[in-house]
Amino acid sequence: MFHSKFFTVPNRIPIKSYAKIVAIFFTVNMANNLALKFAIYFPLFIIFKSGTLLTNMTMGYIIRSYRYNLKQIIAVIVVTAGIVIFTLASYEPGAENIRSGIDSNSWTIPVPPFVVGICLLSFSLILSAYLGLYQETFYQKHGKHNEEMMFYVHFLSIPAFALVGDEMMPAFYAANKTPSFVVAGIDTVVPSAWIYIFAICLFQFGCTKGVYMLSAVTTSLNVTMVLTLRKFFSLLISFFVFNNAFNMFHTIGAAFVFIGTFLFSVSFTRS
Repeated sequence: MFHSKFFTVPNRIPIKSYAKIVAIFFTVNMANNLALKFAIYFPLFIIFKSGTLLTNMTMGYIIRSYRYNLKQIIAVIVVTAGIVIFTLASYEPGAENIRSGIDSNSWTIPVPPFVVGICLLSFSLILSAYLGLYQETFYQKHGKHNEEMMFYVHFLSIPAFALVGDEMMPAFYAANKTPSFVVAGIDTVVPSAWIYIFAICLFQFGCTKGVYMLSAVTTSLNVTMVLTLRKFFSLLISFFVFNNAFNMFHTIGAAFVFIGTFLFSVSFTRS
């Protein structure tokens, strides 16, 4: 809204040009959220998301005929392996109850829900990689107006997300039932969940803005590497915040990520 000044600023890119990006953006988000209902435990979800590097590199080779040097290929594999090792080392069997959000009595498809979840994650992974590459083409065609793109991609997707608003209502009611937020002994009356949600939105806005700025000045693979490292460091920081045990496999996984990042940083020349 601030960027468009309440739609008083003329668009530099025709709104209809955003239709494809909005459709892909919505589909990727819905596929990710829907996959978690099909008996997909969260560590597996993180592992799949870490595969965006390899997927992006593969799609870049197939769709845009990109050629990557050996250091880049090794770096991507090493970083991906590091995150997989770190995530698996963090998962404790039985620590979470894996339940499908699908009623088993009404499930008539001759395929286990878990398989459907894996297919959804795979579909989302491929589509997400394609979105990054398509944005490169979009910028080349229409110019690098990242702030405008960020605004319209999210604004135009609101009606689509409104269609699945019923699924968000339980979370809305649950947030309202949380204890009120207390600051310096003063009860603010505001449910604590909404304070945290607001804080998350602020941080998410900053991260999203940074991603769009980055996507306008560098390749999709570089952006994906930065996003993958951000997810890893979020996972790493959570260990210190929640005082989780750090074992040998965590160290190996972290070492892989750091080594892979170094290799990638010295291999920016694309062949």
